Amino acid sequence: MLNNMHALCYSKCVPGGTGGVHRGGELSLDISTDLIELSRTPVIVVSAGVKSILDIKKTLEVLETFSVPTGSWQSEEFPAFFSPKSGVRSPAVFNDGMEVASAYLIGRELGMKNGMLVVRAEMYLLLFLSL
Repeated sequence: MLNNMHALCYSKCVPGGTGGVHRGGELSLDISTDLIELSRTPVIVVSAGVKSILDIKKTLEVLETFSVPTGSWQSEEFPAFFSPKSGVRSPAVFNDGMEVASAYLIGRELGMKNGMLVVRAEMYLLLFLSL
């Protein structure tokens, strides 16, 4: 999906939750392709966070390994999809749209081909209310 969006010149995507590393993923290597696509497709993904059945800490480690800038919208805590509370500190905090745009554009100027993940705790409510 991200490759298609990029090919159509879209630079942002708003899914419900983001995939990630499954619990026990260090043994099973069960890692969502969302993370791989984010590492090679230059789009901004805004989501409600990593799906709550996944291992948030390990997912953030993989995103860091793949050089995917990741941060929470106006919160120091990384949301757990249906909950704004996960107990996991966000790697970065974006307080306004200019910070997100600036980080994304600087990456493009540096020739980076990766995407960017911005999570917003209230996103699941917005998605639910739009049904």
